[in-house]
Amino acid sequence: MHLHSAVLRHLSAAVPRSTEDAALAALALRRTKPALTPPLHSELATGAWTTGLPEAPPNAFHSALSLLVLRTLTAGAAEAAAERALSFLTDVHPAETHWLWKWKFRLVDRHVKFDPAKYGWPWIPGTVSWVAPTALTMLAFRAWHVEHPRLQSATAMLLDRACPDGGWNADNSVVFGVNLDPHPDFTAMALLALNTRIPSTADPIRKALDYVATRLTSSRSTYSLAWATMALAAHDDHRATKLRRHLEEVLVTSDLTRLPVRCLALAALALEEPTFTFQEFK
Repeated sequence: MHLHSAVLRHLSAAVPRSTEDAALAALALRRTKPALTPPLHSELATGAWTTGLPEAPPNAFHSALSLLVLRTLTAGAAEAAAERALSFLTDVHPAETHWLWKWKFRLVDRHVKFDPAKYGWPWIPGTVSWVAPTALTMLAFRAWHVEHPRLQSATAMLLDRACPDGGWNADNSVVFGVNLDPHPDFTAMALLALNTRIPSTADPIRKALDYVATRLTSSRSTYSLAWATMALAAHDDHRATKLRRHLEEVLVTSDLTRLPVRCLALAALALEEPTFTFQEFK
């Protein structure tokens, strides 16, 4: 608890530099600073959020993160903002849903291996589905108790694009006949999103859990360790305890004043008792 308090103290004094920073900090500080939230006025008229950089386009990943923060608030303004954001995410479709793209991937571009009929969410409108925005949007829909038909397609998309040896890459799993390596961050996000939709014993999930449990045993990335700890905990995997201890060891030997805001926030969430798993929204 002392370490968790220290991380929260440093996080409270840190200055968010992006929507991801602000949203994750707001989630981590929701019990001590419930008013801390990405400003509602930063939501675009379309109901989306951007990365926070000037001239940045609407972004599904950051909109989903903001939606998760809004779920912790009770103000009417937050509910109205959430309604607009849910509408934006429902309406934004990836490029592969267009008939021309479906034809392209099925008949012409065979260098990548995925089923374009199974799709999730793009980072920004006009691009194809990616693992991170798909996973975070699924978590946001679940937090707001929205059961939409697109969630079935998103679930199918994540399972379709799982790497053969376990885990997830940013997008595809095979390109030019070569199996791509998974990434621990994206794998953890996908595991969190699929937690209540696919049993932990399912082959892609089991392989992904094995991957994050072993891949990070010597890592010093607080970002990856925190995401992975939450993912393992969400699936009641006993290896979450070991990874959490390793995260604590990394934090103890780190200069907390130099850690990025998002890393401090994720570490704080992973060190909660019990570990935060994105299932806490009622």
